[in-house]
Amino acid sequence: MRLGLMVGYSGSTMSLPMEMIKEADRLGYYAVWTAEAYGSDAVVPLAWIGAQTQQIKLGTAILQMPARTPANTAMTAMTLDQLSGGRMLLGLGLSGPQVVEGWHGVAYGKPLGKTREYVSIVRAIFAREAPLVHDGDHYQIPYQGPDATGLGKPLKSILHGRRDLPIYLAAIGPKNVELSAEIADGWLPIIFSPAHYAEAYAAQVEAGFAKAGGGKSLAGFDIAPSVPVVLGDDVDACRASVKPFLALYIGGMGARGRNFYHDLACRYGFQAAADRVQDLYLAGDKNAATAAIPDELVDAVALCGPKARIAEQLEAWQASPITTLNMTTFDPAAVRVMAELVMGADAGRPDRTISIPNVPAPAPAGPTPASIFERMAARVAADPTLPAKVNAIFQFDLTGEQSGSWVVDMKGAGEVRTGTAANPDCTIAMSEADFVALAMGKLNPMAAFSSGKLKITGNPMTAMKLQGLFA
Repeated sequence: MRLGLMVGYSGSTMSLPMEMIKEADRLGYYAVWTAEAYGSDAVVPLAWIGAQTQQIKLGTAILQMPARTPANTAMTAMTLDQLSGGRMLLGLGLSGPQVVEGWHGVAYGKPLGKTREYVSIVRAIFAREAPLVHDGDHYQIPYQGPDATGLGKPLKSILHGRRDLPIYLAAIGPKNVELSAEIADGWLPIIFSPAHYAEAYAAQVEAGFAKAGGGKSLAGFDIAPSVPVVLGDDVDACRASVKPFLALYIGGMGARGRNFYHDLACRYGFQAAADRVQDLYLAGDKNAATAAIPDELVDAVALCGPKARIAEQLEAWQASPITTLNMTTFDPAAVRVMAELVMGADAGRPDRTISIPNVPAPAPAGPTPASIFERMAARVAADPTLPAKVNAIFQFDLTGEQSGSWVVDMKGAGEVRTGTAANPDCTIAMSEADFVALAMGKLNPMAAFSSGKLKITGNPMTAMKLQGLFA
């Protein structure tokens, strides 16, 4: 089991517990997650965090799908992923009807169909196999509505995204949980009880895997619940700090009859308490609603008390199918205690010998010009139609430790080799480092050209045809 850290969304002012996040990064936590409701967004804080951390993965829990087109979400995810060195985890969710229609001003509609189409579009953008076309019940790309100009055209992302960028879905309702297991790489449940997994979730998860096919199973699926963790000697006081959160969600996060969290508490066997909490909360008595939350419900979904009690409670979580425990806490001491309990007493030490599952290993040596040209040659060999599409000869003159000249001959049969060309259509001169950055998508070609990092002899637009060879 891995550890994650939930930092949520803001109140009336925006701040981030950066020292606690940096400590989690140092200790080997798997991921840090930001959220959004109807105030601060999840993207800007995550970028801020990414710039100040080293290895911890960067997740959205969640980005609200109704707030963004699928293309905009894909653009955001690819951008953060590349700027962070491949650390992005894309968590998506629908939110609820009150926020979707009352804040974003769009129809809540049919959540299952919308989610399926949304994820399909995002994955197609990541893959870049073809210009984007989608004709569904909820999304049409290019847009073809009655007010369309007719000028829309299928496009392919300029930025080369990572095909396997993980997509998580937030879900608690049975049908949504099944859909998550079918189409996502991970699941972000809230108010999760490991003791109730078998009766509340297992059948839906397995049904989703069966629909996905291909042998999909728990072995390749990240169940990553958000778990309140409150460290302290007074167990009742620790529980009391969790109860307002549970009262808000079970009592007030949605209208009567359309509150998913209330329904979840009922499925856990707390229907009488959930009904009373909702009645009190909707009547405006939040304090009484908070007091009506049973201690047993808190213990089912949170870790509260001194270190020894939390260690005992952790056994149920470690015995369950969850793979990432995303703790919600405001206490740096809790971050350290959980690292010790889950990862060992020497978590975070450079010389530690314990094994921390799925913490990224040191990155291998980066690509070289030679390896990039080798991949280009393999791409040309794999697609005999490429030379006719490009129909130009390119000369690359690189400076640096691995300086040299290469020819990309995209006329005739197509050839990539070292040396020089007699009459190239386009000669490209740049440093070795800038070439590698350009090939890996970390340097914008137009920006490089305008700044003088990329010097072109010949037609610059001819050089733009090379972008597809770097894929």
